[in-house]
Amino acid sequence: MPLYLKIAFRYLFSTKSKLLSFMSIISIVGIALGVAALIITMAVMGGFMYGVKSKLLETAPHTIIVKADSKFQEYQEVVQKIKDVEGVIDYEPFVYSQAIAGKSSNLIPVYVRGVIPEKDKNFMTLDKKIISGRYDLTDDKIILGKDVALALNVWVGDSINIMSPVGRKTPLGFLPKLKEFKVAGIVEFGIYEYDSTFVCMSLENAQSFFDLNGAITGIQLKIKDPFNPSLVKEKLEKRLDFPYIVRSWTDMNKSLFQALQLEKFAMFLVIALIVVVASFNISSLIATKSREKRKEIAILKTIGADSNFIKKIFISQGLIIGFIGTTLGLIIGLSVVYIGDTFHLVKLNPEVYLINYLPMKISILEVFIIALSSMFICFLSSLFPAISASKEVPAEVLRYD
Repeated sequence: MPLYLKIAFRYLFSTKSKLLSFMSIISIVGIALGVAALIITMAVMGGFMYGVKSKLLETAPHTIIVKADSKFQEYQEVVQKIKDVEGVIDYEPFVYSQAIAGKSSNLIPVYVRGVIPEKDKNFMTLDKKIISGRYDLTDDKIILGKDVALALNVWVGDSINIMSPVGRKTPLGFLPKLKEFKVAGIVEFGIYEYDSTFVCMSLENAQSFFDLNGAITGIQLKIKDPFNPSLVKEKLEKRLDFPYIVRSWTDMNKSLFQALQLEKFAMFLVIALIVVVASFNISSLIATKSREKRKEIAILKTIGADSNFIKKIFISQGLIIGFIGTTLGLIIGLSVVYIGDTFHLVKLNPEVYLINYLPMKISILEVFIIALSSMFICFLSSLFPAISASKEVPAEVLRYD
């Protein structure tokens, strides 16, 4: 061990001054609490984002391909181009359009989704989310979101009218297309925006109802790594030129994730202030230590120690406090995160937060950044008192000794 480190340890944990030893402990506890708070806060924010993403992935396609300028009729040609792209597991053509659903005097706006029933089981897994009835899209049967059924006051076996925005012109004006469908099942996603607007029918019925003449709205893709869709998106964009547009599920929810990411960064800065405040204790401790050890500093300089050696002694003290405090903070923070995530300690209302409990997730990179930030703050807090201590003039200190 270098000599300056031995001296730093001896100065830092000296039992001669109980006050300074107490200040050392307070400094370590302050750093530990700050680091633990940062770990827990980042894990809570990261876990919430992970939970929201997981919930959205249960209802949203991983990636979609749409056509910008006209009806998407040549989708079989597009399928041939993209079906062998690495990372693409499955594909499905779909129709997606607004409509109005009505029963008696009840009318609500809905989004109609037309799918191939057997293929769609690999995407939205509606058959596993059915709470009443069964997954049946044959003939003129449809599946409704739970809140759509409640708003229209209908249940399995009842019939409702769907009004299409696509109609025909007549001498009497524009007449919207109206058709009766039978409710085969009711589904619950756990997300109000979906449950209150969702209507699903077969692809053939949707194409006929919206007068698409065999066209589709787009192709949805299921990919191998849905949490990292950008790689597959780049490969698809290389194969498909305009007017085809590739959009991942993160693109379609970009504003939500940007807001969560900004909030996470803001929380990091706010909680980091705890570590900054704790570092003031380090500055005052080292400044006090340097005044107490003026005679020892002068003697060290007299026997050949230079200013850099003195700086290293007091900077090392700050780094030792930072290392011990940071290590304790990491242990406390990661322990709380593990227990909270394993035993689902924080319960949430899924109607408000989309998820049943608050998961806690933190990456190794985030842990490293927190630890590095803590050590850097401790280094800065010890730097200026160390520079001041290194400027002591031996002749002035030892003049009267």
